[in-house]
Amino acid sequence: MITISIVITIFILLSMSSILGILVFVVDTKWIPKIIIDLYSYGKSCEGKVFGSSIRTILIPKSWFTHFYVFGVFYTFLVLITMMWKIVLKNQLSKLVTSYISFVSPYTHNPLASTELSLLAAVLFFLQTSRRLYECLCVTVFADSKMNLGHYLVGYLHYWGCATVILSYSADYSRTNDFVWIPSSNDIPLQPIFGIILFTLAFYHQYIAHVSLANLRKDPKNKQKHSLPKNGLFNYVSCPNFLCEIIIYVSLYIILGFNHYPWALITFWVLTNQIMTATMTHNWYKSKFKEFPKTRRAIIPFIY
Repeated sequence: MITISIVITIFILLSMSSILGILVFVVDTKWIPKIIIDLYSYGKSCEGKVFGSSIRTILIPKSWFTHFYVFGVFYTFLVLITMMWKIVLKNQLSKLVTSYISFVSPYTHNPLASTELSLLAAVLFFLQTSRRLYECLCVTVFADSKMNLGHYLVGYLHYWGCATVILSYSADYSRTNDFVWIPSSNDIPLQPIFGIILFTLAFYHQYIAHVSLANLRKDPKNKQKHSLPKNGLFNYVSCPNFLCEIIIYVSLYIILGFNHYPWALITFWVLTNQIMTATMTHNWYKSKFKEFPKTRRAIIPFIY
């Protein structure tokens, strides 16, 4: 019997959507139906646009990003508790929990990552989600930018899917007998250490980028005004925060191991999504600021 993982299917569809989005904003948009461009537009790219009635009905404030970070922190915390209950305390999970895991991501083979590395990835993902929630509540100065309902729902799917993948591929939760601890190699774990260092650097620089963007609007008079960010990584790319997002997910992939194909898919989805959004933002900056540096790239220094 062929089992279909709901969470894997969702990330495949999201990746395909992002690839289409990259094509939309890289090719000549005059050949693209307006409704397609409008569906992908959000934030800065929505400003000054005249949307059709069908799109206007699903536009919501971009500040609602905060909602799915609240959800992400709560759900990832539940995942952490579940993993520690089973893996560390070696207690049995309820039938309801195991049925849920089997339903969204049926998996009956050996775990793809060691239990301690899966726990480490879950902790780091929780820290990342918590920091993003903190930034939304205490750092980011939201303008009256808009996004459509689709972007909003994708945020929930993303954080639900990432935490669910870490949980469901760390152990066979369908086992009812004594849980078997699966340790990593006794050798010096250079790969996870490298992943942690990479995660920490990206974690820090993403925060700095978000603070820099927020500082451009600290003055109430500039809350609705867009300025060209400068200095730091902004000297090289228009969207260092998106670059750091990619690196964060790559670092978790390194920690979980290269045979962890579900996280490889998530990393690919994040890569395509961030490139798409960076392309959109980069094009907007170039169209609005005459002083835009010609050597600045969208998201990958010196390349793109």
